[in-house]
Amino acid sequence: MLRQLLPRSLNAASVFRKFGKTIGGSVIGSLLVIASPAVAQQSQPKHAARAVVELFTSQGCAACPPADALMCDYAFDSGIVVLTMPVTCWDYLGWRDTLANEKFTKRQRTYAKMRGERRIYTPQAVINGDAHLLGSDVVAMRKALAPITPAAAIASTPALPLAIDIIPEGEGFRVNITPSMASSPENASIILAPFYRAQTVAIGSGENKGSILSYMNVVRDLVPLGTMPTTAAPNTPVTLSLQNIEAMPDNTDGFAILVQSGSTATPGRMLGAATFVSARAQSLPIN
Repeated sequence: MLRQLLPRSLNAASVFRKFGKTIGGSVIGSLLVIASPAVAQQSQPKHAARAVVELFTSQGCAACPPADALMCDYAFDSGIVVLTMPVTCWDYLGWRDTLANEKFTKRQRTYAKMRGERRIYTPQAVINGDAHLLGSDVVAMRKALAPITPAAAIASTPALPLAIDIIPEGEGFRVNITPSMASSPENASIILAPFYRAQTVAIGSGENKGSILSYMNVVRDLVPLGTMPTTAAPNTPVTLSLQNIEAMPDNTDGFAILVQSGSTATPGRMLGAATFVSARAQSLPIN
């Protein structure tokens, strides 16, 4: 079973307000962003992400807990960036999702519109910005992600074309985004996704009444940082700086950096992704 919703309006083209400037010496808020050839030899990505899985889920959907549990497993795979995005569309069913954000509902609707579809459903997993499947379908998920799991160990499987390295530095982070020789210039957005590494919620009413649900990498917000310069040279990183409070606001304990083709209003395929998890969050138990 899955829960489906026919949207009242499919006018979701303006889902995210587009802001920020093309990177190349620009200041975006308090984020200093520079193209930095000199950094090219200083750092190489430790883990190249091969997939980004966005799970659109809801505490008010009886079909979602198995998908939430599945993401708790995949969140420990260093080659997969798992992002749990609780949506608001089922809040009227007797339980208001305590982790949901309307931005995620709009993002899910935008994905549906980009595919030419008139419905959204939960649990839905969107993989690398284009493929989608039922988030609780273990077999389909395994098939979609099999080439990129450690068990497969297929060295020839390509990573996402942009390598992202997140480096703690003083009171913040340096983020290097490095195009590969195989990548081709295209318009792409850089997005910050602060998250809570682990959350457990007791459900008091609704379809999951009495359940205690566990989540991993629960996204708090989606913050556009700017756009990748189409002139970025292969193997030469574009570098941005983030302060701790910018990267992990509201007591979040981790964050993801995504580079996605298109704009934030018309998201396309994922080009690169990486996560950082604070030391205090790495040992959090999951029930």
